[in-house]
Amino acid sequence: MGDIKYEEASAGKGLTRPEHASHASRVAERNAALSAFSRVLIVDDDAPLRRVLSRFFRTLSLEVWEAKSVAESLPLLDGEPDLVITDVRLPDGSGQKVVEVASRKRPSPVIVAMSGLASAREAFALAQSGARIYLTKPFAERELVDGIADVCQENRRAPAPGNADVDLAVSLALFAARYSVPEREMELVRLATAGVPRNRCPGMLGISENTCKTLTRRLLQRCGARNLAQIPRLVLIGEDAPTHA
Repeated sequence: MGDIKYEEASAGKGLTRPEHASHASRVAERNAALSAFSRVLIVDDDAPLRRVLSRFFRTLSLEVWEAKSVAESLPLLDGEPDLVITDVRLPDGSGQKVVEVASRKRPSPVIVAMSGLASAREAFALAQSGARIYLTKPFAERELVDGIADVCQENRRAPAPGNADVDLAVSLALFAARYSVPEREMELVRLATAGVPRNRCPGMLGISENTCKTLTRRLLQRCGARNLAQIPRLVLIGEDAPTHA
């Protein structure tokens, strides 16, 4: 199967006291984010991966629904899951259809798209359809949970508008103009807005880790954001980053 890796067992070990406090805070943030959900729909024709994800969410006392195809998933979306995790390539079509239908629900669920392709173009297309998180296989459980926690944290500050209310391409153009963001940094903005985890950005952009860090630092200084997780809200809501004392 090999599409999800577990990294939590050693997390937090060997940290200094400030690092351990930061780690503990992050774990609490993740737990709080997951506790906000009650029903999750998992759409993937890979039975082993589906079982692993289902088992994980059931241990958190979530109600889990499973589907192997687009056709199986659509009726389940009428049950109003608050978290939808879908593969992009399904036996009877594209997971983008699942994303599009889910994003039109009100209230709209948090949507996670999974793909083996690792394509910036695909990630952006899915974001335009309503996906908030884009994970390339194989991924660690922590990447999934961190992505969900980041989306929930930003939603609490200012809920992102539904897909029907925003033209993502226009929002990105306005963001670029507002902060005078050069194209190299806009490539990073597009990935952040598409919900690509920070550690996957260098590979998807074809740049080194150091170059990615430099671009990230410049981008955050330019727009006043604290981290890449804030970027989607700045793009979609069109507001300035909050100031901090």
